[in-house]
Amino acid sequence: MALEEKVGQIFIVAFRKGKLSQPLKVLSSSAKQQIQKFNPGGVILFSENIDTISQTRKLIQDMQEISKIPMFIAVDEEGGRISRIGNNEKMHSTKIPSAYTIGLANDSVLAYQAGKILGAELSALGFNMNFAPVADVNTNPDNPVIGDRAFGSDPYKVAAMVQEMTRGMQEHNVCTVLKHFPGHGDTSYDSHLGQVVINHDIERLRQIELIPFEKGILSGADGVMTAHIMLPNITDDNLPATLSDEILTGLLRNKLKHQKLIITDAMEMKAISNYWSSSEAAVMAFKAGADIILMPDSLDKAYNGILEAVKNGEITEERLNESLRRILTVKLERNILENKESPVDPEEVLGKQEHLDIVERIKQKAGE
Repeated sequence: MALEEKVGQIFIVAFRKGKLSQPLKVLSSSAKQQIQKFNPGGVILFSENIDTISQTRKLIQDMQEISKIPMFIAVDEEGGRISRIGNNEKMHSTKIPSAYTIGLANDSVLAYQAGKILGAELSALGFNMNFAPVADVNTNPDNPVIGDRAFGSDPYKVAAMVQEMTRGMQEHNVCTVLKHFPGHGDTSYDSHLGQVVINHDIERLRQIELIPFEKGILSGADGVMTAHIMLPNITDDNLPATLSDEILTGLLRNKLKHQKLIITDAMEMKAISNYWSSSEAAVMAFKAGADIILMPDSLDKAYNGILEAVKNGEITEERLNESLRRILTVKLERNILENKESPVDPEEVLGKQEHLDIVERIKQKAGE
């Protein structure tokens, strides 16, 4: 692979809107040009990109067709309020309850089955990566960003649910990505809007926040997403976790033994983009230990920042190859490189009765 192609693989990008700011539902010429120019490792789709089953499937196929190396096609499909597909009536998919409801049901078999439903329905559409489950422990009732997206406030219960949903989803070759490391559950501010500081020490993290991530990693989760939160009582670098070598390499890679993908949260979020340029942030996150840079504020600047850093020796090509190996290994393990269309008809899989019955059981057990 050429150096330029290698650099492209470490980016997952979004094409939410077309040139006239209309929702992008078909592959536009500008999106096509960007995929062909940068060869990104993946694309994430949002509600703007998802209209009907046939439209979504075609958009994904068209994107994969023009990509030199088959891409991760990612989505945020957690269940509950963060469901790009489940909250669109036209998709008639199974509405997975919120993580909080699944946590209330407190049944690991049902959590596994919920993961299997997500895996089956997403893969039928052509998705192969889900930024879920949320592994945060919701210990702060005033948390503005997590709340019912977490399975609860007991780290061991959250860990059991995370583990089983991960297993279920990945059985359908949909990569799970645990989020938001090292734990966004005790914040009172939203990192989409600005800097977030958590004053816990490492002992507190070991006793609560890290437990679900450890269990999810043990159950083979393909990825872990970083949080843009600052932890001044743990790190000396005064940086958000996403840019911190102490958190990504020291804690996640070395202590928790996570060998697969480290993916940043969206780099366009204000906790990053208000303080660092796209180029600076991409280079810092990659040097800290990230394998994949998600949604840089400017793809062009972030891509060229990494490319330049490799060319001038700030990032070694061996370090780039390490991340590339992880990316391609996961793509190989999940049959993404074969780029075969799903043999199942999504019209028949999405929202089928068997799936709806499982959701009903979860709700009953949760007392809803």
